[in-house]
Amino acid sequence: MNIDPDKIKELVLLFAKLDDDYQKELIKHAYILSLKQSQKNLIHKEGKKFKLDSDFDKEIEKRSYKIAKKSLEMVEIFDKISDDEKAQLIILLDKLSNGELTQKTDIEIKINQEKVSIKDYIEEILPEVDVKIANGKVVKYLKEVCRI
Repeated sequence: MNIDPDKIKELVLLFAKLDDDYQKELIKHAYILSLKQSQKNLIHKEGKKFKLDSDFDKEIEKRSYKIAKKSLEMVEIFDKISDDEKAQLIILLDKLSNGELTQKTDIEIKINQEKVSIKDYIEEILPEVDVKIANGKVVKYLKEVCRI
């Protein structure tokens, strides 16, 4: 698992700005990318080589489509079987995956939000900038343009 806290923070902040419809769309795309990533990893593990990057991308797409189609077929079958049979199938899959099916990952995300001064904000994102000089130029500009 590739966990970069800064990227997760950025993703969570972007996600929080979206309404329910766009959040669902983003999640759908994340599932698609996850499927493509698993196929990409398998291709690398197999050691397959491609002359062109576009051929590599086509192979990922082809495999992802094939797996997605099979997955949908499995979901349809799964919906038709009894709960006892579902439990048996889940247990079988867990045993075949050496327990990885039931491995859970718990990620805790704490979101703190506070208003900071513009000086602190600029110093954090642009530490090499002299905030007093930048502020003076903005004040001068506003005086000239807006006649404050």
